[in-house]
Amino acid sequence: MSKFLTLAAMLIATSVPALSQAADFNLTGGSGTTAKVTLASGGITLNVTGPSLGGALDVTRNATGVGVSVGLLDASGIGNGESLTLTFSQMVDLSSLRLADWDLVDKATLTWSGGSAVLLGDGLISTDTETLTGAVGTVFTLTGNNTLTSFKLNGLTAVAAVPETSTYVMMALGLAGIGWAARRRQA
Repeated sequence: MSKFLTLAAMLIATSVPALSQAADFNLTGGSGTTAKVTLASGGITLNVTGPSLGGALDVTRNATGVGVSVGLLDASGIGNGESLTLTFSQMVDLSSLRLADWDLVDKATLTWSGGSAVLLGDGLISTDTETLTGAVGTVFTLTGNNTLTSFKLNGLTAVAAVPETSTYVMMALGLAGIGWAARRRQA
């Protein structure tokens, strides 16, 4: 019986990291303008689109991150009234955003179904990490909202908000197997 309890403990222990694995997305590198940037990390896929939601070449990507371009003379960052939409393949808890060229005049709003957070620049031009709490969803919109705002999304960290179905199935099968083996031993 102790072998089966050991097996059960191992099953549970291997399932727990899958429940809270953080996915870190690095949005630096690349160059040019595209309709969508797609990245995968930790079993989660992220699509980044601009105001056209993938219908036009309006997402810019360079060494410092991704931004928006809505015209020929537009700077490549996220400016006043410009937005990026972040769409995840599953429900996530968005725990942080890394913003490049982020300074004192920058102001942005992150919105999601059921909530929003205001992000304020806090000093000299740098790459800052903005920590978030309670930002849970699959679609988030990051919008610049100050006349002098111009920054890039450099990266982000998200954690799967709910376990995948396969995790529950694997745990249930393991527990059923343990129960079946214990019952068979008693008979």
